[in-house]
Amino acid sequence: MGKLVARTAFYSSFFLFLLNTVAGGRSLQHEQQVSDGRHDHEAVSTFLLNIKETSDDSEENCEQMYGFLPCSRNLPGHLFLIVVYEYLLYHGESYAGGDGRIFGVLGNNFFGATSGLTTSTEKAQDYVVTGAGLLAGSSILLLTVLWGICFICGRTKFYVKPGSKPRNQAFQLLTGSGVVTDAETSYHAKVMFFSLIPFLVILLPSVFGLSYSSQEYKTVILVSLSAAVICLFAYFYYQIFDDRIQNRRLEYAEVERKIELHVPFYEVQALMLDREKHLLIRQKDMEKTLKYPENNDDRTMTRGEFYDTFEEWLDVTRILIDDPYSLDKSGTEYNQNKLIEHISLMMERASGQKLLKENGARDESAIDRFFERIDSNHDGFITQSELKNFIMEVNYEEIVLMEDEIADIIIRHLDIDGNGDIDKHEFKSGVMRWLKEIDHLASRKHKLQRNQLTAITLLIVGIFMLTVLAEPLVESVRKFSESVRIKTFYVSFILVPLATNARTAIAAIRAASQKRHQTTSLTFSEIYHKVFMNNILGFSVLVSVIYFRGLTWHFSAEILVVIIVCVVMGILASSRSKFPNWTLFVAFPLYPLSLVVVYFVDDTFRIT
Repeated sequence: MGKLVARTAFYSSFFLFLLNTVAGGRSLQHEQQVSDGRHDHEAVSTFLLNIKETSDDSEENCEQMYGFLPCSRNLPGHLFLIVVYEYLLYHGESYAGGDGRIFGVLGNNFFGATSGLTTSTEKAQDYVVTGAGLLAGSSILLLTVLWGICFICGRTKFYVKPGSKPRNQAFQLLTGSGVVTDAETSYHAKVMFFSLIPFLVILLPSVFGLSYSSQEYKTVILVSLSAAVICLFAYFYYQIFDDRIQNRRLEYAEVERKIELHVPFYEVQALMLDREKHLLIRQKDMEKTLKYPENNDDRTMTRGEFYDTFEEWLDVTRILIDDPYSLDKSGTEYNQNKLIEHISLMMERASGQKLLKENGARDESAIDRFFERIDSNHDGFITQSELKNFIMEVNYEEIVLMEDEIADIIIRHLDIDGNGDIDKHEFKSGVMRWLKEIDHLASRKHKLQRNQLTAITLLIVGIFMLTVLAEPLVESVRKFSESVRIKTFYVSFILVPLATNARTAIAAIRAASQKRHQTTSLTFSEIYHKVFMNNILGFSVLVSVIYFRGLTWHFSAEILVVIIVCVVMGILASSRSKFPNWTLFVAFPLYPLSLVVVYFVDDTFRIT
């Protein structure tokens, strides 16, 4: 909590420092005349002044976004704000939980481009251009650069059969090592193809010469938007019947969370074993059932009975893993934490007083009276029958229904010498140990509530940052492109995706660096999923602004590049599970080649 407060204070101070930044200004003596910026201007050949001269137009339009965010009037200022906004958006996405939540999926493409629905037509066109660059740049960056870096980080040497002929060094370098993924990864790569359906719908009419400004093409835009929405809902609806995609993402989210917490793999295994201790008793029950079947006198089990028993055991165990508290009413013996709470209430109700003093210390006299309350024959020992009778007398419905199980558990925990009876010393030491465990559970519950409040707060802060800072980033990108006289598309194609996908890239690279088959497969599956969501959602937002604002479509070349990269990498990823080093010569060159294609190919697919 202290780190969170310190981090929040640092970011707040940094943000306030930015608010105090003056975009541009100069001090003049009172006797000096103020220049109008155009006449009587001495030519000074310094680099900074040359930069300033290239951005005179932007100097005249320095408007603070929302009335309080800083603005800039020169090229270094634009670049500085882009870096700052990207940095803040990176943390905003982290606070919002990353791509696991819809805000991380939509990203700047959503919050920036949808602003075009309410702004002027000129600004709406700027937002659309930036959104198109972000759409194409993100998908291509993920499938080429990030895919290749994860490949390099996760590659291992391939198995070589003993006695095989040695190959030359160059061939061994290209084929001797690489990455091996599982069948599920290839399946996710195939699913990625469905995100290209809206792209094909909007491109096919232009191939046959249909004008972008015609009314017919407006209908094409609407049809492509409908296709994108249908693909999105079909993708979610499909996961209801086939949970492979959802389970895959949950597995990757678990890996990502472990990596962010910097937990070593062996410690993660230990934590998972400790968390699942309550499942061990179910395994013992299953072994007992298989060894001594109750339904047959000859102590044998038919194949049908075995299948039914094992299927029931799997179903109940699966439910217990998902929700440990789901079996409180019928199987509390499998949940020790909940059982301790029941026994605590039972002890306090039976003794008529709390077993803890006001300062939290154990009340030994109350524990002694509690022992005498259960020991009905006053022989100094508590038998199992006395314990069951005592539980039956306690008017606590949830406990009365399972007095046999609770009595067995109490005997097992308190009977140290194993003679079947509990003496006073065993009872006192066991109850005090139990009370200590109850205190520990209470503190854990309080800590959990505090962590939940912190998570909700960070989620709200992250959503606020994504909502507020996305549009200023788009505006800074536009001003930067005007200053360097480069089209906004190319700036948003290269710079903005680096920010919106920074968290994804860092997590994927860390996961792939573990060089484990399962982790590497999950990483590539996550990349294909993100490309799918970026294609569908980014395209939907882009086309929505164009259609509802009456703008003209001019992004066929950009969409064509996305199709080419997705098809090439999709075929490669879906047709094989073993990727030698030579596949890097396919992935990496696609990124610069896509820029070349967009630069030289116009909307009519002719080379310029």
